[in-house]
Amino acid sequence: MKTVINFLAIIVAFNFATAQDIQYVKADNGLVIREKPSRGAKNLGKLEYGTPIEITEQTNLKIDIVDDGKKIAGQWVKVRGIDAYDFFEEGYVFNGFLTEEVLQKRFKIDYEPFTVSIEGLPEKEAIKDAVNPDFDAVLMFKLEEDDKLEGKTIRIKHHQEFRTIEVFQKHQNSIAVTDDKSHSDFIDWQHYYSSWRPLKTISSNKRFKALPISKKEAKRFINVNVEELKSVVKDACGDSWAETIKDIKSVKDHPTSVALSKLFLRVVMTDLDGNKIEKIIIFEVPIDYHINKDSYAKL
Repeated sequence: MKTVINFLAIIVAFNFATAQDIQYVKADNGLVIREKPSRGAKNLGKLEYGTPIEITEQTNLKIDIVDDGKKIAGQWVKVRGIDAYDFFEEGYVFNGFLTEEVLQKRFKIDYEPFTVSIEGLPEKEAIKDAVNPDFDAVLMFKLEEDDKLEGKTIRIKHHQEFRTIEVFQKHQNSIAVTDDKSHSDFIDWQHYYSSWRPLKTISSNKRFKALPISKKEAKRFINVNVEELKSVVKDACGDSWAETIKDIKSVKDHPTSVALSKLFLRVVMTDLDGNKIEKIIIFEVPIDYHINKDSYAKL
């Protein structure tokens, strides 16, 4: 009897390892998962865009969904989560919003009055304020070298009634000191800040397009005392770095340059009573967003 049980266990394990039909949620606003294959069945929650799930059973129960004026045909399928932190074990979803294409979860921030998500930008962990980690009026994130904000679609999903939703963008430029032989940590000194520019909506359901930052805009800077800059570099980075910039006349003379260092988004919701709810999202930009250097100090 023990041999038979072991044999069955091997078959189950083999099927689980080889028969996984993994697909990804492609619904922009998420995909509802239900307890039974019916629109009236209990709602178990919503799967975010990019969530991987395993299809365990085809039901052949066909349904049609109208989404943004377009008819989408499909059927109910039984699925289970493949992430240890999934909120469900098994349930049913409409497979018209599933794809075999590997998708990444989007960048997303859930605020009480609204949710901000950015298409084409992968999810990221906020850099928490050590003093007040629950403070969310200003949140900072770090972009990777391949991450770009410009041209991306920013979605605002409201959770309450409102008058208007506006999104603004600005950027920060910093001084970069490059050296082929060594590397210096970031220090904080002078910066240039652009003015806030409103983003235009690209559809009626609160989608906005992030603005591009031209190389000219990424090179703008304030007037600074170059001799003071040399002193700051010497104190913060050492004599070798100070030696590399001893002959510069401006912040744009090699080996110094001006580079884009931060991008800011400001989301403003005006509620029905005229009160404004404002959130600011800050993205720290890699030094080679506009310049490509292997070693540098950013001031």
